[in-house]
Amino acid sequence: MKNTLSQINQTITLNNWLNVNRNLVAKILTEFMYEDLLVTKIEPLQNGLFQHSLELDDNIEYRFIAESRIFGNWQIDKDSISYYHQGTEQDELLVSEFIRNSYQKIGIDELTLGHLLRELNHTLIADCHILNTSDNTNSHLLNIRQASQIEGYMRGHPWFVINKGRLGFSYQEYLSSAPEMRNFQKLAWLGVKKNKVTFNTIDDLNYQQLIIQELAEEDLNKFQQLLSSHNLIAQEYYLMPVHDWQWQRQIIQLFPEDIARNNIVYLGHSSDDYLATQSIRSFNNQSDYRKFQVKLPLSIFNTAVYRGLPHERTELAPLLTQWLKDIHEQDSFFHQETRLIMLGEIASISYAHPIYNQIEGVPYQYQELLGVIWRENVNNYLEESEFVMSMAALIHLDKNNEPLVIELIKRSGLTIAEWLEQLFAVCLPPLLHWLYKYGVAFSPHGENTMLVMDENYQPKALVLKDFIDDVNLSEQNIELLNTLPAKLQNTLYRLSNEDMAQFIQTGLFVVLYRYLSDILLTHAGYSETQFWQQVHTEIERYHQNHPELSEQIQGINLFRPQFKKLNLNRLRLIEVGYADYNQRPKVESRVMMNNPVSYETWSKYASLKASNGAKINV
Repeated sequence: MKNTLSQINQTITLNNWLNVNRNLVAKILTEFMYEDLLVTKIEPLQNGLFQHSLELDDNIEYRFIAESRIFGNWQIDKDSISYYHQGTEQDELLVSEFIRNSYQKIGIDELTLGHLLRELNHTLIADCHILNTSDNTNSHLLNIRQASQIEGYMRGHPWFVINKGRLGFSYQEYLSSAPEMRNFQKLAWLGVKKNKVTFNTIDDLNYQQLIIQELAEEDLNKFQQLLSSHNLIAQEYYLMPVHDWQWQRQIIQLFPEDIARNNIVYLGHSSDDYLATQSIRSFNNQSDYRKFQVKLPLSIFNTAVYRGLPHERTELAPLLTQWLKDIHEQDSFFHQETRLIMLGEIASISYAHPIYNQIEGVPYQYQELLGVIWRENVNNYLEESEFVMSMAALIHLDKNNEPLVIELIKRSGLTIAEWLEQLFAVCLPPLLHWLYKYGVAFSPHGENTMLVMDENYQPKALVLKDFIDDVNLSEQNIELLNTLPAKLQNTLYRLSNEDMAQFIQTGLFVVLYRYLSDILLTHAGYSETQFWQQVHTEIERYHQNHPELSEQIQGINLFRPQFKKLNLNRLRLIEVGYADYNQRPKVESRVMMNNPVSYETWSKYASLKASNGAKINV
C-alpha cells in the first residue's frame, strides 16, 4: 500500500493530470472528426490554418486551430483548444467534461458512457505514468539496442482514444504488469494433463526440445519434483506458463474441478525475467534475449477485445507458421530482392474449458482462457551490427514531444526523402509479393511489424509477426492456396480483392503512415504529397518488375481513387459498446475515403492547399 500511495503522489499530480487531459482531448477531437463522429464549424485563417468551433448546445463550445491533412483529417494545435461555458472561457480542459458535454451529439448511449469514462480514466492514469518517465527521451531510446526494452516507452495505439483501458487490472496490478512500468516479471508455470490439452509444433521441433530451451535445468527439475511430490507421474504432464493475473482471476475460479482432479497443477514461477510488450499479453525474455517470445491469454479488456487466446486458432498457429515458412524459404524474392524476417509461432498448448468450449454462443472471453503460443525471437535473425524496433516506434513522440523518427533520420546521414525511400523499399515489396503472388494478406500495423536497421540507422529489413490472429486469404483462385491444410482452410477468412487491399490501405496507410506523414510535415515541413508519391513510386516499381502478376495487381487495384473507411472508435462507442458477444467484433465500413496513393487525391489535395494559401511541395 505504501508503494502504491507513493506512485500516486508522484505521478497523478495536478500538473500531469491537466497535461494528459489536454493531450487526450486533442486526440479525441482529431480521431472523432476523422471518423465523422463530430462536425465543426470551420473558418479559414492565414497560411492554411483553420479556426474550428464545436458547438454542443447554447452554453457549451470548444474552439481550436487546425490544419487539414490528406486523409481529410486535421492536425490540431493542442495548445489552441479552449472550452467555453455560457460564453466564458474555462481554466481547465478535461476529458470527462468533454465526453459528458458531447456524448449525446456523438450518439453514445448512457450505458456505454459509464464504462467509457472509466476506461478513459485508466488511459489517462497510464498517460500520467508515461509523462512522468524521466528517461523517455529520443537520445536514451536510441541507445537501447533491445526492442523489448523500448516497448515500455510507447504511448499505445495511435487511433483508439481508449488505448490503455486495461479493464480488469487494479491499480496495483497495473503497476506490476503494464508495459510502460517496465517491470521485470516472472511467469508462473502449470503442469497440465496431456490428455486434456492439445500440443502442436512446427515440423522440426518437439516438446522436449522446446521445454529444455525455455526452462533452466533447475526449474525443470523443481517442477518435475513438485509433480512427483503430489504422487503424480511427471511424464503425463506438459509444462506451460501462465500469467499470475490469469491464474488468480480466471483459472482458479473457472477451472476448479480440473484443479481438484489434478488436471491442472500450479507449480510456481520459473527463474527467467520477462518484459511485457504493448499488446500486454506477449512477453520477451530478459534473462536470455534469444529465447522464444511467450504469448499468453490475459482476460482483461483493452482497446476493443478481451486479450485471450482463441482455442482453435491457438491449436493451428504452428500449422499456419509451417505453411507460411515453407513458402518464404522457397521463394528467392524474400531473400535476394528484399529481406523479410518472419517470426513464426512455432509451438502452442491449448486447454479448452470443459464446459464453455462445448457451448455455442457463450461470450468469447470464456472460450479463450488457458493456452500459450511460443513465437520466434527476432534477435536470432539479426546481424551483429543490426538492431530492431517495432514500427510503432516510428510514430513515437518522447516526453518533450520530439519525434523519434526525425532523430533516426538525422543519425542516418540521409535526407528525409532518402530515408523514406529506403523504408518503403524495405516494407512494401514483401507485403505486395505475399498479396499478389500468394493471395495472403498480413496486418502490417505498428505492433505487428518491426524494422531492422544497421549501425547507421538505415532501414534494412521488414519483420512480420502475429500470423494466426491476422492472416487472411484471397477468395480468388490462386493455385498455391490449394496447398493450404484443410484445418486452416476452414478457419482462416477468404476475402474479396477489395477487402484484401484493405490490409495495405487501412492496416498500413491509415494506422501507421497516416501518423508518420503527419509527424514529418508537422515537425520537419516534409510535404504529404511527396511522402505519398514516394509510397506510390515504390508500389509502382514492384508492379513494373512483376508483369506476370498483372492480373492480380489489376484486380486488387491499390491505386483506385477511394477505399473503404473503417472507424475503430465508432465500432466501440456506438456499434458494439461493452456488451458480451460470442465472437470478437469486426469493424465494418460505412463510407469511402480518398486514397492517398492515387493521382486523383494528390491533385485535389494540392489544389485545396493552394486555394487556402498554404505552402506546399508537390
